[in-house]
Amino acid sequence: MNKTFLIGLLILCSCSQVTKDKNANIATKGELDLRNYDFHRTVSLAGEWAFDWKNLNQPGPTNPKPKESFIRIGERWKKHFQGTGYATYQIKILFPEVAKKNIYALRFFQTGGAAMSIFIDGHLELELGKVGKTKEEMIPTRSSGTVLLPHPNAETNVLVHISNFYHDDGSFWYPPTLGSYKKINDQIFNESIRDALLTGALIFMAFYHFTVYFFRRHKTIIFYFGLYSLIIALHSISLNGDSLYFLFPDVPYRLAFSLSLIFYLAMPSYLLFLYQRFPENFSKSIISFFIITCTGLFIFVLVTPSELGSQTTFYGISLTIIGLFYSIICMFNAVFQKKDMAFPLLLIQIFLFLSAINDTLFLYGILDNFLILKYSYLSTVLFQSLVLASYFTKSFLKNEILGKELSLLNESLEKTVILRTEEYKEAKQIAEDANQWKDKFISLVAHDLRSPLSTVYSALTMITDKSSTEEENTHILKQVFVILENAMTTVEHLLNLNRFRIDKGQIHLHFSENNLIEIMRSLANSFSFELNKKSLQLDILLSETTTVYADTSLLIEILRNLIANAIKFSYPNGWVKVNAETNQEFTEIHIEDNGQGIPRERQTDLFSNPITSLGTMGEKGFGIGLKLCFELMRLHGGGIKVYSDGRTGSKFVLEFPNGSSNDKIS
Repeated sequence: MNKTFLIGLLILCSCSQVTKDKNANIATKGELDLRNYDFHRTVSLAGEWAFDWKNLNQPGPTNPKPKESFIRIGERWKKHFQGTGYATYQIKILFPEVAKKNIYALRFFQTGGAAMSIFIDGHLELELGKVGKTKEEMIPTRSSGTVLLPHPNAETNVLVHISNFYHDDGSFWYPPTLGSYKKINDQIFNESIRDALLTGALIFMAFYHFTVYFFRRHKTIIFYFGLYSLIIALHSISLNGDSLYFLFPDVPYRLAFSLSLIFYLAMPSYLLFLYQRFPENFSKSIISFFIITCTGLFIFVLVTPSELGSQTTFYGISLTIIGLFYSIICMFNAVFQKKDMAFPLLLIQIFLFLSAINDTLFLYGILDNFLILKYSYLSTVLFQSLVLASYFTKSFLKNEILGKELSLLNESLEKTVILRTEEYKEAKQIAEDANQWKDKFISLVAHDLRSPLSTVYSALTMITDKSSTEEENTHILKQVFVILENAMTTVEHLLNLNRFRIDKGQIHLHFSENNLIEIMRSLANSFSFELNKKSLQLDILLSETTTVYADTSLLIEILRNLIANAIKFSYPNGWVKVNAETNQEFTEIHIEDNGQGIPRERQTDLFSNPITSLGTMGEKGFGIGLKLCFELMRLHGGGIKVYSDGRTGSKFVLEFPNGSSNDKIS
């Protein structure tokens, strides 16, 4: 497999476009002599062109006199002048005598942020954008163009006006190519087909992986690879301005420019893909650095003028190369650990790294060989798709094996069920005993309810007595309301306890994310009478976004009990505070008061040994509130703690685990 991969890389490299013919003639002092050239191949008009900075020379019908100033095509303006501006390039081409019998074509390539006007022997033949002496006058483009040269003169003058105010690296980037009309036309056709296949394959791979991710949401590795494929596809479209402007003739330059730098986002998505595949070998913090830096760099490109955003190109390329180098180091570690598929992925990283280095040196004119990065994109995506397919095929086979093992296990479980029928009978007996305990508990609470109901009955009898005064009746009614409120609280406790078996702690919980501040506001309203009665202040110090993962009704029951306790044991004009803290494992709810406090010796068995205590104003209770809270927190998989110095105030802390739990907790 590895040999096949290396052979494929060599084939791709051999198919890459050679940008310069080593044996071709080179323009010197603004003149290119092709009188001995046979035109069996296209020729690059590279070399020295006559150059006039900050001047748009008017073309004439005759060959103008060569300028004293010359510059090589591709040499950046800011090396000698400044990054943006306008100039005139001029070259004289000497054709052989037989050229008059043939039809030729001159092809000009895109130059980022520029506009061109091409004159042949004084006649305007092609405009790419609109040339201007200021940013406001010019219209930039990233498209290319071709000039037809039917039966050219023996001496043909080519004059180019070019302006660039939208890119910090302005110049005439790439030399035009000259050849027979058929050669140039075939070259354009072949490149268009090649680029269409490249972009189409990348878009297809992105669409395929997004579709797979839609059905397998837990496999984020698929999403990151699809995102990487989409980014590379968009960048590939921008590399060939002809394709982009053919598909969208009116595309704004700003959008075309942004697409050309969208490759900034490729490295973060690619590193996330590798991290999902080899989490032990990649650092999450380093990947986060690349995500923040590269995304920030691309956002800067989107929000700033293009001539300013173009200055980030060097940094974006540097981050890409550094990211590839980092991935090579991590993949070497994975290969050393003999991780599955690590070696072929390492080869991909090395190929991408060398391609990026090669094309970067070509872009800045340091090397003059061939471009391979856009072909390495396709080879990388295709090969990594094979790697992913292999990965998921192994997972599928593993699932099949696990399915067979599960079938055998089910058969074994059926036998086990038969053998353990007696154990289930015993468990049933335990459940019945627990139900009897619950019935006894209900009887006990019903007995406790008889006393307040009898009191209410007696009070109502007194009101009907005509001898009682209106003031006495009013006082009696207030007492009746207090007694009924306590009785209703007891009934609510009873109804909640009726949902589960106390001794076994088994309950069907319905977990959901609960907005804590909404629940507390509702509870605050329900306790308004008690708070006013003691002139207490209830401070809810919660964020609007604080949530608790719990059973809603049981969460309310727990909070109701603890707030009722805090009010009960608070002195008049005191306060009760509720706040929350969240960490990686728990969401903690703190309920604190400045009441009478809890003796230290009582804190040891506060939740296991219920004892009825009078409140600060003689309020009575039933002694089951804290025991109930303890049981309900245990059912949530959490806990409850109490803090008090024994003299003043107390603080209860509820710990609710974050994340989902089983619907049934024992």
